[in-house]
Amino acid sequence: MSQNEQREPKKPPLIGGVEKIRTMIEGFDDISHGGLPISRTTLISGTSGTGKTLLSLQFLYNGITYFDESGVFVTFEESPSDIIKNAHIFGWNLPRLIEEGKLFILDASPDPEGQDIVGNFDLSALIERLQYAIRKYKAKRVSIDSITAVFHQYEAMGVVRREIFRLVARLKQLSVTTVITTERSEEYGPVASFGVEEFVSDNVVIVRN
Repeated sequence: MSQNEQREPKKPPLIGGVEKIRTMIEGFDDISHGGLPISRTTLISGTSGTGKTLLSLQFLYNGITYFDESGVFVTFEESPSDIIKNAHIFGWNLPRLIEEGKLFILDASPDPEGQDIVGNFDLSALIERLQYAIRKYKAKRVSIDSITAVFHQYEAMGVVRREIFRLVARLKQLSVTTVITTERSEEYGPVASFGVEEFVSDNVVIVRN
């Protein structure tokens, strides 16, 4: 089989009336019966060190590598430079993908100066930046890492939940397939730390050590 044939996207699997997008992550597409639902949001939840960020990044990397589908990575925690360095360990040349316009990293990480956040919480600016990036790069896949960081930065949980709903709704309008990571405090406890994250997604993937 030629390299072009290997990279050529096949028609997504249709499972129970839901089209799936393949992740090409070893073993994952088998246990998920074909991958992740197309144009929907999947929450990836796990305790610290379970590989949530890696999985969300590999979802984009494989989309670019195997299917030539551009992706956008939104980081609420690590800096873009740290993400690039960590990916290099696995042989993933993110700078090349960024230069080719296949990958865009949207930096929404906290202010390094540690300034206090004042005023009302609103994701409007981020949503517009994300929408612009999706359209500019013709992205099909989006990863957001991690939603837990947003709840840590702001105390008004109800307002944060509303804004996350707005973000997810916009992503659905743009017909992108999205994964969002969140942290849970216990291996077999609640799905997520704040008890609301699972309600903004269409389905949930639990990862464990």
